[in-house]
Amino acid sequence: MPAPVISIRPASFTTKAEVLAEIARDDLWPVTIHQGAFPAAPLHRHAEAVRIYVFVGALRVEGGPRFPPLWVPAGGRIDFPAGAVHTVLAEAEVVTVVAFASSSATAGLPQLPFEE
Repeated sequence: MPAPVISIRPASFTTKAEVLAEIARDDLWPVTIHQGAFPAAPLHRHAEAVRIYVFVGALRVEGGPRFPPLWVPAGGRIDFPAGAVHTVLAEAEVVTVVAFASSSATAGLPQLPFEE
């Protein structure tokens, strides 16, 4: 079975209304996160899909040796399918909406270990 592929759309949206309509259409559970700079966690994966919309700042997405680091600016969307190996970091303030497939994931999506 091929590895899940991270999808990045650098210019996915321009307004909050667009994002909320997309989240409603896809029946996702959104959480708004406002935080300062943060380092990358170790490479990991999740059992559920995760979608991130970047409203302010930029996130650097890394996906291991097969996915070179890429900066996703404000207006960008990142889709991590279930099982996709990844990490993210921010060098400055960032505001995101993180959307989950189930309400249980909004309480804290567990990181599953990844061994290269």
